[in-house]
Amino acid sequence: MQLDQRALAHRSIRKFTGNLTAPERLALTNVAQATASSRFGQQFSLIHVADPAKRAVIAAITHGDFVAGPSGDLFVFVVDQHRNHLLMQNSGQSLANLENWDAFLAGVFDATLAAQNMVAAAERSGLGACFLGSVLNDPAQMIDLLNLPQHTFPLLGLIVGRPAETPEAKPRLPHAAVVGEDTYPKAVPLGDYDARVQSYYATRSWGARDESFTSMLQAQLTADLAHRNEIGAILKRQGFNLPDWAE
Repeated sequence: MQLDQRALAHRSIRKFTGNLTAPERLALTNVAQATASSRFGQQFSLIHVADPAKRAVIAAITHGDFVAGPSGDLFVFVVDQHRNHLLMQNSGQSLANLENWDAFLAGVFDATLAAQNMVAAAERSGLGACFLGSVLNDPAQMIDLLNLPQHTFPLLGLIVGRPAETPEAKPRLPHAAVVGEDTYPKAVPLGDYDARVQSYYATRSWGARDESFTSMLQAQLTADLAHRNEIGAILKRQGFNLPDWAE
């Protein structure tokens, strides 16, 4: 059997020409809904953000001018236990199992898998996409902007469209550093990998800079986390009961 290798060509696309057609958008959102779901709880919701004013706010939150459009379609994937909460509110049973770590993580899994499934389908169809984990820079503002109810949380954004660029592929960590057989992978020297990453950033066709994998991690240790340190408190306000984090 010959495996489909097209996934190895993944690039994050930030420049697009035009928007998806309505049938394309429907097909991709159907793909997201068809994704495997933890316990079949279908614990995510998907919001297509078309309002230019809202897109501009999300662009400011994510520090990505391209998010404002007009090209490319913007989606936000939401951890969602609200819908199941409503279904069970008259059950006469405790709803604690829809508010705990297990419920929250199930929503994280469902939303993340759905987003990746949508990207894979888009790329197989000649489209490009870029994940926006940076919506977490200000989850509270995202909640207000998208009118998210209790027991939901905006996990990640995704912009999809027809690519107007072909960026170089970022080099990944050595296979042996990531993949283990029956046990955690042994540590491997990363000097050569650091050099490859540094060469990639120095020679790529856009945003060239002097950066290695190690220097990127170093910068993360002192990075401004914006409102990400407030995520525990925000989740508590959203009705999730996550001991040892939400306090």
